[in-house]
Amino acid sequence: MDPTYHRYAQTHPLFYDTPSRRPVPRTRALRPHDDDSSWTGWQHLDDGHWVFHRPEGATLPEQGWKIHVTASEDNARQVLAQVSAYCRAHDIVFKHLPDLDTLTARNAKDADRSTSGKFITLYPVDEDTLRRVLDDLDAVLGGTPGPYVLSDLRWNAGPLFVRYGAFTRTWTRDEHDRPVLALREPTGHLVEDRRTASFTPPPWVTVPAFLREQLDALGGSAPPADFAYRPTRALHYSNAGGVYEATDPTGARVVLKEARPHAGLTPDGRDAVARLVDEEAALLALAGPDVVAVRDSLTVQGHRFLVLDHVDGTTVSTQVVARCPAVRADAAPADRLAYRQWALDVDAQVRRAVARIHAAGYVHGDLHPGNVLLTPGGQVVLLDLEMARTVEGRHAPVIGAPGFVAPDGRGGVAADRYALACLTLFLFCPLTTLLGLDPLKLDELLDWARDTYGLDEELLASVRADLALPGRERLDTRSRLAQGVDHAIRRWDTSTEDAVLALQVLVSRSIAASADFARTDRAWPGDPQQFAENGWNLAHGAAGVLHALDACSLDIDPQGLEWFDAATRGGTGVDGSAPVAAGLFDGLAGAAWVQRRLGHDAQADRLLDELLRLDTGALGADLYGGLPGVGLYLLSEAAHDPTLIDRAEQIARRLRARHDERPPLDPREPDPVVRTGQGGLLRGPSGTALFALELYRHTGDLDHLALARDALDHDLAHCVVAPDGSLQVNEGWRLMPYLATGSAGIGLVAAQLVHHVPEPGRYLLALDGISAAARAPFVIEPGLFHGRAGLIHYLVTLARLGLSTPRDDAALRTHVDALRLHAVRHGTGIGFPGQGLLRLSSDLATGAAGVLTALQAHTMLNHDDARTGWNTLLPLLLPGCPPARPGTPAAPAVPHRGGGDTRGLPPRPAVAR
Repeated sequence: MDPTYHRYAQTHPLFYDTPSRRPVPRTRALRPHDDDSSWTGWQHLDDGHWVFHRPEGATLPEQGWKIHVTASEDNARQVLAQVSAYCRAHDIVFKHLPDLDTLTARNAKDADRSTSGKFITLYPVDEDTLRRVLDDLDAVLGGTPGPYVLSDLRWNAGPLFVRYGAFTRTWTRDEHDRPVLALREPTGHLVEDRRTASFTPPPWVTVPAFLREQLDALGGSAPPADFAYRPTRALHYSNAGGVYEATDPTGARVVLKEARPHAGLTPDGRDAVARLVDEEAALLALAGPDVVAVRDSLTVQGHRFLVLDHVDGTTVSTQVVARCPAVRADAAPADRLAYRQWALDVDAQVRRAVARIHAAGYVHGDLHPGNVLLTPGGQVVLLDLEMARTVEGRHAPVIGAPGFVAPDGRGGVAADRYALACLTLFLFCPLTTLLGLDPLKLDELLDWARDTYGLDEELLASVRADLALPGRERLDTRSRLAQGVDHAIRRWDTSTEDAVLALQVLVSRSIAASADFARTDRAWPGDPQQFAENGWNLAHGAAGVLHALDACSLDIDPQGLEWFDAATRGGTGVDGSAPVAAGLFDGLAGAAWVQRRLGHDAQADRLLDELLRLDTGALGADLYGGLPGVGLYLLSEAAHDPTLIDRAEQIARRLRARHDERPPLDPREPDPVVRTGQGGLLRGPSGTALFALELYRHTGDLDHLALARDALDHDLAHCVVAPDGSLQVNEGWRLMPYLATGSAGIGLVAAQLVHHVPEPGRYLLALDGISAAARAPFVIEPGLFHGRAGLIHYLVTLARLGLSTPRDDAALRTHVDALRLHAVRHGTGIGFPGQGLLRLSSDLATGAAGVLTALQAHTMLNHDDARTGWNTLLPLLLPGCPPARPGTPAAPAVPHRGGGDTRGLPPRPAVAR
């Protein structure tokens, strides 16, 4: 899981929120040198992330060499006092973290490695000032303990570090089309100011001689010549250090586990080095065939290394994904029986291994499927005992994998037994993370596991006993509404239009209860991405929530409309904030589309005018925030202003040029791989295909139809046929079936394209494989972009376009019913967890708003088929009905899908251009 989700789950128990909103005791706040009178003539600004200090009238260059100062919690106040006094005396602009909690979070185990350690930043105006400040502060602070700043060059023994970077906020877009801080090349071209985990100055920058001398003295990042182990590949990185596969002097394979001093902190106050020392002691005390063996330990340049046996095998979490029949299409009963036997054997082995640890006087402390290895022979080996403690201590876990740590803080053997029970449940229904949001989910998860795999009641009873979660007595018996929510989730009736509406009303109550219109950064909680983008857009902001409520004919709070209107009247980034986004799901195009749908024509016209004033030529080729999404929006406005078709055709010409610039696919590579999260409808070429197809519908220009086919073929070329016959996007390390970046989104476009090509057979064959992926009954997340709601929309679209099969229709009913698995009791409403399942989300992309639209698509198909508007549920992604221009060829008849064998699908469709 992206560590961002862990960091944004620390602020609020129910919703993702920015870490800067965590309440901080006054005693934990950090202030510069205390003599307030000495700061006359200085400006101070606290933005929640940093506290800035600047002499009045001071000007900074756009970029240059900056100094970072590190510190530990023990010495942070002293270091800040000394540095701030020096900066005040010498008029040096600087900033620092606002409190000790933020400092600790910056140095935590799951912190971002590229920003870890940075406590204070100084901005010398030139290289002479840089050298003088380094020498002066080194004389005062030199050797003070603090974590290493991986992106920087250390000055002498620290805690001073140097890096070339941006001083002022200038923006460009990265390869994913996201706004990022920029550096200016000598040519004037803007490039991303990359923060990596190594000292890497921009290639055009000349490193000053005094820094070059320091770099040479430190000897680079290579291990010393007498280091006995040769790393061959990195297995894992965290802020605590790396884990590497290596060879020893005899050539034997080993694993090196690295610990960085003063970094990788856990809430018990230990750094990575202290934990690794404790792990070594525990592993030696627990030596046995079910625990990884220690070979050696050593300290090199302050970093501690533990040398472990290399054990061939894969983790239980990986094995579950590979073996679980519920994530495969059309699994047979025999597959479920075989999986059950395998899972029960693994469970029994893990329980025996943990019982041996307990008998030896220890608790594991961090038991989860990623810390259990299975050898090729099926033997269990326990890994990662850095949180192991003695039984007598009864220590409560201070860190742990979400879904495997008891929410009540129990410690010792009881904590291990809770994790064991979660592991048992995970083997059959890997949604244990939901128990932290709603302990009453346990019954529903166990019921699903029992019904799917035929588990006996004795096993289920043991899981309940070890989890020891509060039961239905936890419900507020005084609240009939809360009891009604519990009943609705347990029953989950979707058999009639009224029954679905009743569920939608409960979901809308959760959305209403989560709103906070007093905030300016967001109105409804959603994915952490809303803080990187904005709180008003279609994917993660207010526009998506308002759209879902309106499309489902549910009540909208007028305050929400007022908030949305005010938020979209903000600036365009001239104050140094990120420039306003233009795209369909991240910016103005989506906001304008929603305002038009709501009947707010004046607001829609204002946003359209603002969009047309922007220079969109530099936007990416993705539908989410790039040119295809803007083009689709302009086409949706063409009825109001036909000249917008001309603008859309300009976009099409740009996208054709960009498509033709793609490197040709290598015929020697049988299964091309797409970068993680960069394929499919919202991020890959299928977005261009959908826009080009819609433009063809408006104009009848066959060049646009050719672009649609070429772009879709390119995305299909990066799909692979899985062992179960399904067709999914190939990211190399995983296959993706979902709507946003998986094969379902590609299928959504293919299902529309088949009505406009003379020989649709290849696309129909691809739809067979994509539909097989969409029929898998178990899905981890409920959301629209990467979960069950998106698969529901795909299957509904097939039915609407006459392309579904009986198996597709049955899978649609299964998905709608299985939304119950993710439904969370939230006050008097039903909430849904967002991406990562750690917190609830109300947004369209990942949360409750997207689920609302999926329920609406289902009910309109099955209970109100004649009702119009189904194709607006997914904003501009479903076929519209614009009048074609004269000369548009009639759509060919489309043969029925036969559910053929997708193993005959060529792994790489021919690309026309």
